[in-house]
Amino acid sequence: MTLRIIGGQFKGRLLKTPKGPSTRPTQGMLREAVFNICQNAIEGARFLDLFAGSGAMGLEAISRGASHATLVESNRHALSSIKENIDILNTRAQVQILPVKAEKALQVLAKQSQLYDIVYIDPPYDTSTNALLDSLPPILAPGALIFVEERYSPKGQNPPYEPPFLQLKDSRRFGIALLHQYRLSATKGS
Repeated sequence: MTLRIIGGQFKGRLLKTPKGPSTRPTQGMLREAVFNICQNAIEGARFLDLFAGSGAMGLEAISRGASHATLVESNRHALSSIKENIDILNTRAQVQILPVKAEKALQVLAKQSQLYDIVYIDPPYDTSTNALLDSLPPILAPGALIFVEERYSPKGQNPPYEPPFLQLKDSRRFGIALLHQYRLSATKGS
């Protein structure tokens, strides 16, 4: 599969994608929508990509002006692609790779007192993100934006999970994907 950076300083640059069915790159139109939504917040932002796959979301964030991206991925094929893509774009100084499961990464980041302005969560479809969302408060900067991608299901679609510290701003369908956009409430936990 061909994957390109959509905008910013690396626009048009090709990225490597992991081989095999274990990862699913985020569709170009969905990636573009995410960055259109957060375009006023991306400059200088700290970006966290849980389930990073090829690293395209975090590298797109760097391309568009984010100061830092943390890419969380536990699949070894995906990690290999991420490392190649970081080298291709020469972004090693701006990117941190955490080669662990998302739950463990959130624990590590909370201990490091890392705060993120934008968080992207795109787990394997049919994986609940509720526990991950509940674990976010210690790493969220004031006014943080959180995006969650899940599979769209026309039958029996449950409303998105809303932890008390997040305000659901929007949900949009992109083909088979559903994108939920949240913002951190003014006071965490209220």
